[in-house]
Amino acid sequence: MFRTIKRVAPVLFTGVVIASTMGSAQALEKVRVTIAASSGNYSPYFAAIEKGYYKEEGFEVEIIKAGGGTATPALMSGSVDFSTSGASALSAILRGAPLKLVFFPWDRPTYQVWSTTKTITKLSQIKGKAVGIQTRGDTFEISMRMLLQKQGINPNSVAYTPLGYGSGRTAAITAGSLPVVVLSQFDVERLRPAGGLKNGNMLFNMYNVVRMPYTGIAVSADALAKNPERVKRFVRACIKGLAYMAAHKDGTVKIVSKYNKRTPPAAIAIEYVGVRASKTDGGVVPEELQRDEVRVRAALIGVKPDKIPALSKIFDFRLAMEINRELAASGWKPTE
Repeated sequence: MFRTIKRVAPVLFTGVVIASTMGSAQALEKVRVTIAASSGNYSPYFAAIEKGYYKEEGFEVEIIKAGGGTATPALMSGSVDFSTSGASALSAILRGAPLKLVFFPWDRPTYQVWSTTKTITKLSQIKGKAVGIQTRGDTFEISMRMLLQKQGINPNSVAYTPLGYGSGRTAAITAGSLPVVVLSQFDVERLRPAGGLKNGNMLFNMYNVVRMPYTGIAVSADALAKNPERVKRFVRACIKGLAYMAAHKDGTVKIVSKYNKRTPPAAIAIEYVGVRASKTDGGVVPEELQRDEVRVRAALIGVKPDKIPALSKIFDFRLAMEINRELAASGWKPTE
């Protein structure tokens, strides 16, 4: 069941908080977790709430709607306990932030680059133009920068315009207020039936080109060191949520629909297919992809190779791997 929607104090966020709990929360520890969107990319976390996995681990989860540009500073300040803006947190870690990345459900974004006018037909035509993203430093911006770099285009040759959480990107496409917008597949499936994409062109589908771990869990390095068991309990619920998402399409669509009532379930079901295909193995990113991701990200944000920390200072999947072994040994399976 949902508790009352309430607003976050301005000193913390500009978003909205939804406090979610499964039954009585008397003995549960409250934890604050940022979520950047109500899309299928966050379905493991929604499933962990709705299926009671967090409750089983002793947590009452308070969801805070915030993109990576807001979530990462909040995590660093201690205003939240966990952030699901893992890609944004990675950039902060490379700049010296004392954070750790402990779980990633996906290893490639399902984003698409769309123009709002028929005159822009190729990615090379966007130089010098404004590109709509969600928030600065989040996966929308980082993936766009990666895409441009891979296509031989200077990532700094465009202006990144934050459109905020919610309908900002879809509104920009419909109104044509910006020449180019990065959309999630969720956005695309919501716009398509109403003809919201008819005035522009899809310039690029990132799925087959950009590989980056995203919407993963970031936590304070200090919190992980001082209380690894607490982090393990939280990650275990996330891993169970990911397993549920992978095994139960209809149930997942129903859960995501509960969190996003503006999008038809049929559109959520279409998005599910692409998201499901980008699933990692139990929330763990292979070392090779870790290394590639760090190298590319460091180059994008101007961190010199000799200043890049060791992978062990950035990622810590020991708890996730331990949890996966334990769940396999117990024979646990997600039920509908």
